[in-house]
This record gives sequence, structure tokens and C-alpha cells, in this order.
Amino acid sequence: MLRVLVAAAYPMTRAGLAALLAETPEIAVAATVEDVATAVAEMEPAAPDVILLAPGDDVEEWLDDLARLAGESGAPPVLLLVDTPELAPEALRAGVAGLLLRDADPDEIVAALRAAGQGLTVLDPRAVPFLTTDAAPRASPDAGEPLTPREREILQLIAQGLPNKSIALELGISEHTVKFHVGSILDKLGASSRAEALARAARAGLIVL
Repeated sequence: MLRVLVAAAYPMTRAGLAALLAETPEIAVAATVEDVATAVAEMEPAAPDVILLAPGDDVEEWLDDLARLAGESGAPPVLLLVDTPELAPEALRAGVAGLLLRDADPDEIVAALRAAGQGLTVLDPRAVPFLTTDAAPRASPDAGEPLTPREREILQLIAQGLPNKSIALELGISEHTVKFHVGSILDKLGASSRAEALARAARAGLIVL
């Protein structure tokens, strides 16, 4: 069961999102609140697996609060609903695991929540063009050893869904070598799985999912 905490500025939005999730199998509404500060206060008692944020007009203030939320120990991934795709770079820098536009259909929202709960990064396709080289989120200054060009190449193929055997064929190297590089990628990104590595890499601007 995926537990979702809904934080939405407007009561009708909160009610609508809560109703959608209540009707969805294997998803439970952990709590509904009106802002990020209250979401932080509710994290321990509500124990959500994912936080769904729907800001009001004060989006910038929500993003500032979101950056503090992402810094909380044990903070769950956050899916953000916004009006404009231009906010994608700033939202990723603030630490969101996913971003959808408000006009996303219910199935897209549910799928994005489930993906975020699995450690994946989800972006509305309309937001991707705004993730330019200058705007993309950067790795933190205290990040570990940088990835080699070959590791970045393999990481991008992992993002395309290729298994080790297919990556080996694509690059003309042995599957054993691919496994070695994947292990190195996970170690450098501090990830315990390929999915977590992709999420961390996307947040650091190494790839775009």
C-alpha cells in the first residue's frame, strides 16, 4: 500500500486529489494539509511514502519550503503539480522526484506517484525542453567521484531501459564489463539500485528522464 500525503493550497484541490487517491487500489491517503510546513509537521505521524504537492499562486515560496523539506532526514519523495513547465529546473533543484502539469489526467498522476514511490524521477514531457544545460540541476559540491564518460554512456542506456546484456551489445563490450561499470555507477551515486541511480542522476543533471 502506497501512502500519500496531499499538500494543496486550495481546499477544492485537496478534496479532489484525496478523492482520486481514495478510489485508487493500493493507494492510501496518509493526510491532507494546506502547505509544506504542515506537511513537514505531519511526516512522522502520517508516515507517507510520497508527498503530493499542489501549490497556489505562491509557487516560489512553496519551492523554498520544499528545499527545506527535501533536507529533512528520511523525507519521502515529492511529486509536484504546477501550472507551467518553466518551473521544472527550479523544482528539480529544490529536490522534487517528479513534476507534472496540473492538467495531467488522473491516470498520469497515479502512475507518477507510484513511480516516485519506487525511487524514479518523473517529468511531464512538456517540461523537458526547459532543462537546458544551464538550467539543469547540478550535482552538489560534496558529491563523490565524478562519473567517467563510459559510465555516463552506460547510465543513459540504463535510462532507456536496456538490461546489461543489451548494453554490452550496444557498446561492443562484455556483459561482465557492463556489470563492473554499473557497480561503479551505483557506488559513485550512493545508490542501492538502478532505479535509485537514475533518480539521483536526473536530480544532479547527469541525465534527463
